[in-house]
Amino acid sequence: MVNICQLIAGIPTFLFLDQVGRRKLAIGGGFAMAVPHLIMAGVVGKFNSSWDEHPAMGWLGVALIYIYVLCYATSYGPLAWTLPAEIFPNSKRAKGVGAATAMIWLANFIIGVCVPEMLIKIGWGTYLFFGCFCVAAGVFSFFMVPETAHKSLEQVSALFGDHSVAEEQDICRRIVEEIWTDPKYQVSSMP
Repeated sequence: MVNICQLIAGIPTFLFLDQVGRRKLAIGGGFAMAVPHLIMAGVVGKFNSSWDEHPAMGWLGVALIYIYVLCYATSYGPLAWTLPAEIFPNSKRAKGVGAATAMIWLANFIIGVCVPEMLIKIGWGTYLFFGCFCVAAGVFSFFMVPETAHKSLEQVSALFGDHSVAEEQDICRRIVEEIWTDPKYQVSSMP
């Protein structure tokens, strides 16, 4: 059910991603994902030993999981696949997107292995830990993530202080000039 919720929330995000912008989604998504984590930390910290006496708090926990999934699906979920495809120049895009994809799956694996153990050992601290990281993601995005929507590769490259796109274009221009001016590449007229 959680994955269906994520899918339903994620599909429209790809439709309005260009209108809202990547930067706003990254900033807002970080802070929005922190809220259910931090509330969950408080709920688990207070009611962990008395769920049977407070069933409403258990349902609040379930609702918070769905709220988190909705926040993720409308922000970092799509951005994790969109931004890497936009920030790398053509010559480095395949390796860059491949490395980003590998990091996404590595992070998923680490979370899958560590979170059950964290829940056992630190309980509510697990939610506090991830809530703090979500806040840090929002702050990082505010200061470090430029807007890439509606920008060309050259403009995105300039945003990151990378001039490799311009260098690639210069190399292509020189190749074309060489081909057009070098006599060995000229088509001779037929007799």
